[in-house]
Amino acid sequence: MGRRGASDALTEMAFAAELLGDACPFAIDAAATSALAWNVRSAEAATPAAMAHLPGMTPLLLSVVDDALAERESPTLSRLKTMLPAGLFELRRVKGLGPKKVKRLWQELGIESLGELEYACRENRLVTLDGFGAKTQATVLQQLQTLVDEAGLMRRDTAAALVAELRTTLEGLGGRVVVAGALRRGAELVDRVVVVTTAPISALALPPRVDLVWSRPGRFGVDVIVATGSDAHVAALRARAVARGVDFDGIDADDEDAVYAALGLLPTPPELREQGTLIEVGQAAPRLVRRGDLQGALHNHTTASDGADDLATMAKAAAAHGLRWLGISDHSVAAAYAHGLDGPRLATQRQEIAALAVDGVALLSGVESDILRDGALDLDDDVLAAGDVVVASMHQRFGLSGAAMTARLVRAAGHPLVDVVGHPTGRLLLSRSPADFDVLALLDACAASGAAVELNANPARLDFGERWLREAKARGVLVSIAADAHAAEELGNLEHGIAVARRAGLGPDDVLNTMSIDALRGWLTARRAKARGAA
Repeated sequence: MGRRGASDALTEMAFAAELLGDACPFAIDAAATSALAWNVRSAEAATPAAMAHLPGMTPLLLSVVDDALAERESPTLSRLKTMLPAGLFELRRVKGLGPKKVKRLWQELGIESLGELEYACRENRLVTLDGFGAKTQATVLQQLQTLVDEAGLMRRDTAAALVAELRTTLEGLGGRVVVAGALRRGAELVDRVVVVTTAPISALALPPRVDLVWSRPGRFGVDVIVATGSDAHVAALRARAVARGVDFDGIDADDEDAVYAALGLLPTPPELREQGTLIEVGQAAPRLVRRGDLQGALHNHTTASDGADDLATMAKAAAAHGLRWLGISDHSVAAAYAHGLDGPRLATQRQEIAALAVDGVALLSGVESDILRDGALDLDDDVLAAGDVVVASMHQRFGLSGAAMTARLVRAAGHPLVDVVGHPTGRLLLSRSPADFDVLALLDACAASGAAVELNANPARLDFGERWLREAKARGVLVSIAADAHAAEELGNLEHGIAVARRAGLGPDDVLNTMSIDALRGWLTARRAKARGAA
């Protein structure tokens, strides 16, 4: 490990001491220890004796250096690390985030990981934070994207953005283009992006982690199927071809449907191609939900809390995205970091919503109410009941025990005024793992009360995932596909939600926001009546 390892250990000591402040159990001068770390790195020899007399070295710090040089775990450093969320140490990877700024992010915004930091940036929470601002927020986002690019997996939005320009170029050359691979199959995370095209590609420079497949007329259907995958699905098709005496690679077809037809099959939707299951002609083809089925979206934010756009802008954007109704559910009072609304501010917003008229779009007044530690909500029932819809979500205390977290969510799901349980597991892809709780108990509670669960379509979340969406469908629990839009353009998140919903086999009848506004209002009334009866 040598001098570099010893220096890194001291840097972590200084970082931990700065964050813990008076709670630090050791007498550590953070600034002096940070300076000492640089001196250790440039010391003449990698031995404790050579470093013992460096300015600022104390017996405690020397023991840490000794452990590092011997490649032992330092009990002192380990104790400090257990006193802090592990993800805080990862925040140091973002250039410009020293201990003081990390401490402010942690204590004032509750940020404990890189994923939470990105989410906070996209919700514009750093703009008004002392010592940050819009420029710093943009720089942090850029740094975070660099870190994501260096990782092994990409989120759906990253993958789509990676090939957007290439796709435009290929289409400009007159070629047919299909973005295939796991991205087309609706996967939440992908390692590479596959593009199939008939355009001339010899002189094109490809982005990293992009595979380009050139196809010729008559071969396009087979090439797109193979490039979309999965291996199990393609293998099943090849076996079917052998059984019918057909040369799979020799099928002359300009589209996928013709390939399936040549094998006596109905087309398998790309999102259902993970397995080797095929659909015989004569079988009932699944009717999966489509983007055009969505009539509206319930979970959206404005400048009243932490959104980037005002109410009118969001309503006009909804119309532009083909939605007929839009739910406004700004954060509630417990989310102080997001300028959450209390009762009087919600009442004012409801008046603004009632007074705003946008052709073709009905607005619903609502709130994203925080689920507190014990499962209660952070707003009184009379405040919640005054709005059209309540989305209840967890934003803090994800480290509770499984039993405590289960009880917390089950209680919230049974609240007569909770219409939707928002981003239920609290996960952030590539950053924060799902909370530990009995998901089936939550779904059973929703089935009993009639509450819906959310498929949060923000590509950083995609929460619920496909496994739990299937369980929701099996129990008759409706799914609300939510953009969780904090800016007008983020209503486009719905596309990612549709991909995951289709992957889980959801049809239009399984999705809450395929309802018309009148049907939705009827459902809300009936649901609350059912919940009161169950309670």
